[in-house]
Amino acid sequence: MAKGNNIHDEIKEQRKKLKDLSFSDKIKYIWSYYWIPIVGVVLAVIFAVSLISSIIKNNYDTVCFVAVLDGKMTGYENDTDILTTGLTDYLGIDGKKEQVDFSYTFSLKEVAMDQEAYVSANKLYTYASTGSLDGYLSEREYIDYFCTDKDIFFCDLRDIFSDDELEQLDDYIVYFTNTAGETYPIAVDITEAPVIKDSDLNMKDPCYGVVSSSKYQTNAADFIRYIFNMKTA
Repeated sequence: MAKGNNIHDEIKEQRKKLKDLSFSDKIKYIWSYYWIPIVGVVLAVIFAVSLISSIIKNNYDTVCFVAVLDGKMTGYENDTDILTTGLTDYLGIDGKKEQVDFSYTFSLKEVAMDQEAYVSANKLYTYASTGSLDGYLSEREYIDYFCTDKDIFFCDLRDIFSDDELEQLDDYIVYFTNTAGETYPIAVDITEAPVIKDSDLNMKDPCYGVVSSSKYQTNAADFIRYIFNMKTA
């Protein structure tokens, strides 16, 4: 009982000391006695806020992932570029729960003492192998970089566009020819596409193809329809 009274008296004494102190001195006094639990609470709050923020930011589905190689344009750093915003509107998605992602982080241009091209190639191959890569946008010379006799990497355009759409794209189709002489329409030269012409994409002869392993081939193909303002039946 005496021990309990001692604790009670000590608490009363602590309160009396606080009552007589100025505001700044109260802060110093509280900090000197309780800095460890205060720091603990602050760190716990920061962790909780960070975790919740991370969950919210990542709580969405990417319904079209496009790799953009060796090219940039206004707004590419914060997803306000015309390709991202335009395709989002064209698909009729909210851009929050469902998003399109144009990633401008890839390069296949080899530079001495630089492994970026090697790293990018491996990333792209991995994305394609796991069905995570939907569209591929590059300069003309790199459009068939991953094409082989066994795997042309891209969808055959005849399989994803109607005859009428292929007729509209006829002047822009890019072909891949294997060693047996077989030719496949794999991509589209989008240099003259109205949306591209009105943008500041700094890419020479940009071409675009829909990756054959894509989970969202229709959305990836809709990018071509969007930038060419194509009329669909």
